[in-house]
Amino acid sequence: MDSWLDDVNMWRILLIILAFLAPSSAFSHTYEARVDESVWHLDPSPLQCRLWQSVPNYGDAVFEANAGQTLQFYMDLYRPISRGGKAEMSVEAPEWRSGLVSRPIGTTDFKAGRRPIELAEEVANQMLAELQVGMTPSFSHPGWFNEHPVTVGVSAVNFQRAYRDYLSCVSGLYPANFEELRQSRLLFGINKVGINPEIQQRLDLIAGYINLDPSIKKIYIDGYADKPGRRGHNWELSRLRAAAVKTYLEEQGVMPELIVMNYHGEGRSSRRFQKEQYSADDRRASIRLVR
Repeated sequence: MDSWLDDVNMWRILLIILAFLAPSSAFSHTYEARVDESVWHLDPSPLQCRLWQSVPNYGDAVFEANAGQTLQFYMDLYRPISRGGKAEMSVEAPEWRSGLVSRPIGTTDFKAGRRPIELAEEVANQMLAELQVGMTPSFSHPGWFNEHPVTVGVSAVNFQRAYRDYLSCVSGLYPANFEELRQSRLLFGINKVGINPEIQQRLDLIAGYINLDPSIKKIYIDGYADKPGRRGHNWELSRLRAAAVKTYLEEQGVMPELIVMNYHGEGRSSRRFQKEQYSADDRRASIRLVR
């Protein structure tokens, strides 16, 4: 009996030693939603379409399309990664889909922080196409602890209906975003204060965006005139230009309390060059949006 116990203890000790001697990469962590956990969510609006899945104990896998911008994919982790490196990308065939073959699709940068993986439109669209046919896009990357690697999979279960709704959302996105519209320069003709078709087109785009984005806190409108002409006349021109822009925005539904209007006459030239060459650019009204 004692001999048998000695043998058992010896094997236990040997297994413990082997565990410590084994490469640390053997202790990997795998994250993926089970079939009963795989839920796709869509956060739709005219300014952003966000299609995402929660990966238990890891983070959110997010496809995001914003107004006026291209699609991107990113991983939003519940806890940040402290060091970067490279991530291996692949598409894995689920066990219940015979005939599909797993394959690598490349590598990407893996950054420290809450969003270690960010992919641009081309690769993001490739991932959407793989999810459509039931494949699981996967990433293998450095983990939180020493050399322990992490593998995370994005499940295709329950994807189809959410994807149809996502496509509908994308088709309705506004054609411009805040960065494109936050500063605008509207040019007027000599002694002109009316809203011409080119100015109207820009103002329609600005007003439509303001009415969709509740984060806009202030709209600054500034009127200007060029150097030629009497000073009093130029002051009035700059006022009328700013007032015309303000009135048009209000007619398109922009709340008057958001608007701050100023006019500057022939001051604050937009160029520090000869006034004859650049005076046309001074006959303007400018709009600045502030969040």
